Amino acid sequence: MKKFQQTFLNWLDPYQQSCFFFKTSALTWFILLTAALWLTWQWKSSLADTLLNNIFVYAPNYLTHEMLGHNLVGNIFFRAFYTTAPELGKWLHTLAGNGVETLLPLCLLCWVLRLDGGRWLLPPLTYWLASTFYGAGVYAQDARACSLPLTSSDMMTNYKPGEICGDWHHILEPLGLLEADQIIAYTFLFIGSLLLMLALYSAWYYWTHTDQYLRKTPTPAPAPVPDDWTPPNVYNATPREENVPGGKQE
Repeated sequence: MKKFQQTFLNWLDPYQQSCFFFKTSALTWFILLTAALWLTWQWKSSLADTLLNNIFVYAPNYLTHEMLGHNLVGNIFFRAFYTTAPELGKWLHTLAGNGVETLLPLCLLCWVLRLDGGRWLLPPLTYWLASTFYGAGVYAQDARACSLPLTSSDMMTNYKPGEICGDWHHILEPLGLLEADQIIAYTFLFIGSLLLMLALYSAWYYWTHTDQYLRKTPTPAPAPVPDDWTPPNVYNATPREENVPGGKQE
């Protein structure tokens, strides 16, 4: 299992740029986890909202959620299952909002990992991914209460608190997980908080270890030696004529 994990990490991050290869102590990770837990507990504070729900991430997240998620990908699923399984198509249409919103920065992050020098794009992409989990946690926490005001995908229609339920109500209810909305919400909030801590720490780590990355040039792995290879027998080799005393002379 450990060998598989190492192989997968080397494939995902061939230049060893991600936090999985940081040379840090256990104390550093303890501090990061503690900070993430504290921010999760304070998710309703103005600090958490400012860090993870500001205009710089709200606008792209909203457009990705509504335009690309619901209106494009969601409608594809809805139309594909319209006649055979309409309820499944409707559920996938709802899930596509948060799904695409999170998958977009995640796919970009995985792609950047495979670029030499892509480390400088990892902190902002990790931060973007953190904001999507934070947003999912906020609305999952409201799945049963349905107390948050909502904006329609037409970006014009606003619904008052309690007028309609958000996506996570319709995502969790068919799965029988509506009663677990708080557990799911705090899981999302913790993931978002931890990713935020990793984004900040990664930016600092790259800045302070620039020389290490500049000196590090990946070398290709040596070609494997075939099992049937044997060294040449130089003792039984026929000597060249010019090397034998009295041999061929030019």
